[in-house]
Amino acid sequence: MSVPDVQSSGAAASPAPRGGRSTPAALVRRWRAADDVTRIEVYTRVSFAAIWLIGPFLVLSRRPELGQGPAQGVGQGAWLLALAVVLAQAVATGVLVDRQITGAPRTRRHLLAWLGTSALAVAVGAGTGGPEASGWRVVVLAAAAFVGTAPLGRAGPRRYLPAALGAGLLAGVLARPPAASWGAVVALVAVVALFVAFTAQLSLWICDVVRRLARAEQDRARLAVAEERLRFARDLHDVVGRDLSAIAVTSDLVAELARRGRPEAAERAEEVRRVAQDSLRQVREVVRGYRGVDLAAELDGAAALLRSAGVPCTVEVAGSLGEVPADVREAAAWVVREGVTNVVRHAVPSRCRVSVTVGGQEVEVRVVNDGANPGTGRGSGLEGLAERLRPLGGELSATGRGGEFTLVATLPRGGER
Repeated sequence: MSVPDVQSSGAAASPAPRGGRSTPAALVRRWRAADDVTRIEVYTRVSFAAIWLIGPFLVLSRRPELGQGPAQGVGQGAWLLALAVVLAQAVATGVLVDRQITGAPRTRRHLLAWLGTSALAVAVGAGTGGPEASGWRVVVLAAAAFVGTAPLGRAGPRRYLPAALGAGLLAGVLARPPAASWGAVVALVAVVALFVAFTAQLSLWICDVVRRLARAEQDRARLAVAEERLRFARDLHDVVGRDLSAIAVTSDLVAELARRGRPEAAERAEEVRRVAQDSLRQVREVVRGYRGVDLAAELDGAAALLRSAGVPCTVEVAGSLGEVPADVREAAAWVVREGVTNVVRHAVPSRCRVSVTVGGQEVEVRVVNDGANPGTGRGSGLEGLAERLRPLGGELSATGRGGEFTLVATLPRGGER
């Protein structure tokens, strides 16, 4: 059974509108609005509906001529009974397979209806007509096999292959054909059952694949959203953390100066206001996704922050920053920002040195300070920084020894290794 080209769907499309008249234009709109899972399910249902019609069609092809007595060895009543039974089998089998197509659970009621109607179709085919009606019995049994073996496709080849052979042997016994045609009857019914079961397995497998692809696309979209949230949280931490640390340190200084009645308190308070406004602006830029980080500006900002905290700071740049790729400069700027933020937040330093060295193959950023807290380690900020450097092939190390804390980041000049 051929299948149409399937495109994986990132998310389920909006459901087709309900109500209204089912005009051709409305059906076309619903089809276009449906997602790939819905389309492949509709296609498979239509394909199976055509298979279900083959069984009743075989019985219809043996219809006795009205008013001329029995034909093919059966009467009008037997023919109507066989037709009704095969139609009931088609309905019960269609409901069961439809639930397999949509992934709905199969209840015991559906299984019993399928087994019962299939057994009844076999019984009617085997019990009608005299010795001369073997052809009629072969047709009814073949129709029952055509309709009833589709659910076996879910069981897999290891089960439906023996089932198809068993159906052929059973038909050869029940149809009671001449000895010369016994093998042909067995082969006919076995091939019919095998074809339907294999077609059902292929179609149901395609539905499962498309359904899994749709779920995978939805999971990937959810993971992308989660990753973006983590990135936003990391950026917000890097932006707000340093400024809040500066505000906290400067506010303590303002309070101390105010208690002593020193006029510098007003200047420091103005600095707090400026840092808060700058932090608010950066947060807004982060939210909008327009924020960029400049290495030279971060070096100047680091020096200003440390001076406002009363920490002597040395900033050294070896090499030309303009020769460094933009993505590497941005990553180095984040290292400077996070390193200086940690100095202000977690240490009581008397000196700090920030250096950026542009070498032939890599760029090194080093932040060294004394007065480190003995418990200082790799917190969430440094972990987030390491994750930011990893896609560029960068490495981050943080060591504390003798009250001195050293943060070193190395990045390849090409942005990757």
